[in-house]
Amino acid sequence: MQANIIIRSEHADAGIPPKTRSEIVTRKVRAMTDEELANIAQPRDRHQPGRGLRPLSVSLPADVLERLQRFRGSQWSVSALVDRLLTEEERSL
Repeated sequence: MQANIIIRSEHADAGIPPKTRSEIVTRKVRAMTDEELANIAQPRDRHQPGRGLRPLSVSLPADVLERLQRFRGSQWSVSALVDRLLTEEERSL
């Protein structure tokens, strides 16, 4: 079962097809430990204006969404986490 989340991303206009986005995030979240995910789930620096963040929908399996939901709250940012996973993948292409 797939569920959609809406994040704020710098990749909204990057042309990564929705299915590819889902596959990237699913593969990386399943491969990483909670500690690794927490390290990259740090909120973005609010003092950097002009980031161009836009809404982006990502469809994820229930187990991946459940893991991501652990990183909600003031200490972490799910949007930043997913955005960084996509940025890492984009750099490796």
